[in-house]
Amino acid sequence: MPPAPSDPCAALSSLVSRPTFSTAACAVKKGDLLLESGYTNLTSSGVGASSSITFPQGNLRVGLGRNVEFDLNPQSVGYLSGSPRQVGITDGSIGLKYEIGYSSRLLYGVNALYTLPVGSANVFSENGDGVLANLNGAFVVSPNVGLFASVGYNAQNAGSIAAPARYHDFQPSLGVSISLPVNFNVFLEGFGVSSTGAGLSGRYGYDTGFQKDIGSRLQVDFNYFNYLGVQNGKHQHAIGFGAAYLIGS
Repeated sequence: MPPAPSDPCAALSSLVSRPTFSTAACAVKKGDLLLESGYTNLTSSGVGASSSITFPQGNLRVGLGRNVEFDLNPQSVGYLSGSPRQVGITDGSIGLKYEIGYSSRLLYGVNALYTLPVGSANVFSENGDGVLANLNGAFVVSPNVGLFASVGYNAQNAGSIAAPARYHDFQPSLGVSISLPVNFNVFLEGFGVSSTGAGLSGRYGYDTGFQKDIGSRLQVDFNYFNYLGVQNGKHQHAIGFGAAYLIGS
């Protein structure tokens, strides 16, 4: 009988979801707590040029056992330049992740998030609740090269409090990750959303960056993403950085 495949979720680099568009398929182990946080500066050029900053983008992931984790994404601070400048609080979310299983090459799971409309109304809030559900996976190509992907269904509010509106979209993503010496990973990913709001068309783009493990508990990262094309007279790109820290086993 061939030996059972080793656990692909034992390493910190497999657990951390940020900063990619895709969601990691691995769930946090029972009794462990994984803290993720980051900063993003989104620049819009063209009509109504502005800069939008969001931090600390917290994600608290708690292992419940049986390959299940609980996710809490608290509110972040948002800053939007332009006229007038605006500062406020973003929405939060709660959710669950389930790591379905794995083989020697393939890992797969699901997760769902429920949007809590607790942000600054009409500025940094969706002004209504919403749901995002993902099918997540990863595939080992070679000892140093892997593929990762998510396929998501998103149902959110996009209107104002006075004129609520709902929209639905699909969010596919596919990326490649390359492991380099000294616990250093680089990645390149393509992603898309079929709609960015009620009555709006979809957008597609790519992101790239790196992740660096410092010991077995701390990871730091940097990423750049770029939306292809122009929507409503605007082109958007962003840079971000962050960290993750594992408490427990």
